[in-house]
Amino acid sequence: MHGMALMHVGRGTSDATCVHEQRKERPGQLFISPTGRNFGRHTDACFEIWSKLTKLKVLDLSGNMLNDSIITSLVALSTIRSLFLNYTALSSAVTIQQLSTMKLETLDLSDNAINGTISTGICNMEILQELHLNDNMLFGELPSCIGNLTSLRVLDLSNNLLRVKLPSPSFAKFTSLVKLSLSNNHLEGVLFLSSLSNNRQLTHLELASSGNDFQLQTENPATDMSAQLQVLVLRNCNLNGNSAVIPRFLLHQHSLDLIDMSNNNLGGYFPSWLIENNVNLSYLILRGNSFSGPLFPPPKVHINLQWLDASCNKLSKLTMEINVSLPNLQYLNLSDNSFQGVFPSSFNNMVSRVGVDLSSNNFLDDIGAAFKMIGIANLILSRNNFYGSLPQELPPHFSHLVLNDNKITGKIPESICFNIFLTVLDFSNNNLIGSLPTCIYALPLLVILNLKGNSLVGSIPSEICHLNRLIFLDVSRNNLSGPIPCLPNVQYLHLSENQFNGTFPLSLGTDIYTIDLQGNQFSGILPRLMFKAFPKLQIMLLERNMFEGMIPNDICHLKCLRLLDLSHNKLSGKLPSCLSNIGSDDESFNFQYSDRNITSIFLMFPVSSYQDLLAQYTKFISQPDQEEFMTKSRKDYYKGNMLNYMSGLDFSSNQLKGSIPESIGDMKWLRALNFSANYFDGSIPQSLSNLSDLESLDLSHNNLAGQIPSELAALRSLEVFSVAYNNLSGPTPGIKGQFITFDQSSYEGNPYLCGPPLLSCSEAPSVPELEENKEDDKVDDIILFGCSAMFYMVGFWTSMGVLYFKTSWRWSWFSVVDRFSDCVMAKLAIYTRKIRGAN
Repeated sequence: MHGMALMHVGRGTSDATCVHEQRKERPGQLFISPTGRNFGRHTDACFEIWSKLTKLKVLDLSGNMLNDSIITSLVALSTIRSLFLNYTALSSAVTIQQLSTMKLETLDLSDNAINGTISTGICNMEILQELHLNDNMLFGELPSCIGNLTSLRVLDLSNNLLRVKLPSPSFAKFTSLVKLSLSNNHLEGVLFLSSLSNNRQLTHLELASSGNDFQLQTENPATDMSAQLQVLVLRNCNLNGNSAVIPRFLLHQHSLDLIDMSNNNLGGYFPSWLIENNVNLSYLILRGNSFSGPLFPPPKVHINLQWLDASCNKLSKLTMEINVSLPNLQYLNLSDNSFQGVFPSSFNNMVSRVGVDLSSNNFLDDIGAAFKMIGIANLILSRNNFYGSLPQELPPHFSHLVLNDNKITGKIPESICFNIFLTVLDFSNNNLIGSLPTCIYALPLLVILNLKGNSLVGSIPSEICHLNRLIFLDVSRNNLSGPIPCLPNVQYLHLSENQFNGTFPLSLGTDIYTIDLQGNQFSGILPRLMFKAFPKLQIMLLERNMFEGMIPNDICHLKCLRLLDLSHNKLSGKLPSCLSNIGSDDESFNFQYSDRNITSIFLMFPVSSYQDLLAQYTKFISQPDQEEFMTKSRKDYYKGNMLNYMSGLDFSSNQLKGSIPESIGDMKWLRALNFSANYFDGSIPQSLSNLSDLESLDLSHNNLAGQIPSELAALRSLEVFSVAYNNLSGPTPGIKGQFITFDQSSYEGNPYLCGPPLLSCSEAPSVPELEENKEDDKVDDIILFGCSAMFYMVGFWTSMGVLYFKTSWRWSWFSVVDRFSDCVMAKLAIYTRKIRGAN
């Protein structure tokens, strides 16, 4: 069978269908449409047909959902020379070993989830010319025998967890290399770039270390690169030992399309000669260096440069007319520099389809000046000193509008609602007033809405319920009030420091990760339903509200929760005994915030096929969660990756009682624990010594009794400790471990504690035994009094009853009483007369 075979597997079909077509222009190739997600389960019939394609050379299965068992069938196709299995969800490292028996010239396993080491079997593929293993989870060292693949022209191992020791004799054998990419692995050692001088065909060189153990030397000895490179990535390479010297071999490179030398401490003036020398240059990335002075323009108009990133440097002045010198620039990032003064007039009439980022500078101007740029889809001016009001007629073409941390005043203009493609809106930490526009429902693509730290009033309009893509909402630290409307898809909800009221909002989606309601007027009980409704919840902060009642046992369903603050409410009763179930799901604990919906919007902009450029969109496509939590006796903000390390429980300032459960000691992930200002009694659980990562422990202002467990001295990370104002007695752990650092304030209000830093135990007063049994004695007295009174009443009324019903007994009793009284009275009269006679 000749020609090219095409197979289309429809999504959701129960059987695979193999369709073959003759195509004269590219015979011997088979492409599988990436539409069938069940393709891996329905291919037996297809393989039987394919095995008859005796001239089949190229098989492309990329973009399908395969399983690892499919590899056995592929190996049987002996005529295949080029095999594309990228984006197919393969995961086993055994896949590489199995495919190594094939006589392949091209093998593409990129963008999968292959986890493991690279098998030495790969070294048997001696005719292999292209090997793409990038964007997997491969780890360990490269097999030393990989140098046997002397025919390699493309070797791409980027974006893995590999440990690559350089220099390597294997790379010296690859004299035919066109592309070598080792970026985003852990590179080690010192590589002299001169060792690649003989690779005359090399056009793509990508070296970027994920650690700090790698150094690239280009000057000693000097590099004489005979090849004309097109792509050069030397990111985080400790270039020339961080000597600030720009590699001089670049003076003789004239074909570069992309240069990335980020994070190398390069210094001096901005090297505009790189733009001048390379007329085809499209991407220039020099972020994270030490370039200073003005940003010089190239002497001639450069029509090809699309991407310029000089962020995180020390540039202080812009001398070029951007729209004149670089007329086709689409993305400009000059953030984190030292620009100051008014907004540069050189930006006037700048036309861009992607974005401008001038954040973290010192621009001081009316915000209206920034809107003179034309067609900017993404405008980031955060952390400057812009003032004034927003224009009433905002341009309608924004996708991302980020103006946080300035001094902007006035109201949010209604014209913002005409930006129907708006995805990120961040006006946080300004001086905005007025209410939220009710027309906000007209922003169907809105994903991030951040308005915290202003002076907004009114309520959240109910129309916000129609924003089905809204994932991140932060309106904290305003003057908003009223109930919370439905927010069906929000994953990060921040409403703290407002005047919201009503009961706990249950009209939230099941995918929510963060709920921050601190400092409001919410009341009522904590509904049991909430704890089952939010299985992914990782942060719940309800501090300073008016919640009351008991903490439901259902709280134990929150197995992903790592930050819980219920302090300063009116909660009562005992703690649930199952509390240790909280946070027990370690695998789900990750505060990395990202959203594929935002990323997909940027894919509409054809900026580059260069994968590492996606990292430059960090400010556009992600908004790290930021949380305020009390620990170590102070409130701190935790955001981004720091949230992966912060965890804690705060039940302080409530009306909780009973003993502290021993099971708390099973919550080994805890770093902060605060039970202060409650009515807890009993002893301090010894199991707290199991919390090896605990940094802050506050049990003060309770009714705890007994001794402080000496086992707590094992808490080596403890920085803050307080058991003040309890009924504790006995010695402190004051000379052991971290406890030697705690002063008297940690123990005050416990008169019968002794030892450092208090009085020695020989000088301290002993605990009075009566004092210890005071409560028991009171109970005994009450019982004795009650019993005596009861017996007296029973005896008295029994006697009266007998005398009433027995007449003979009654007369006898009265006779006895009369005779007794007569006798007493006679003796009393005689005694009285004798006394008078004596006087």
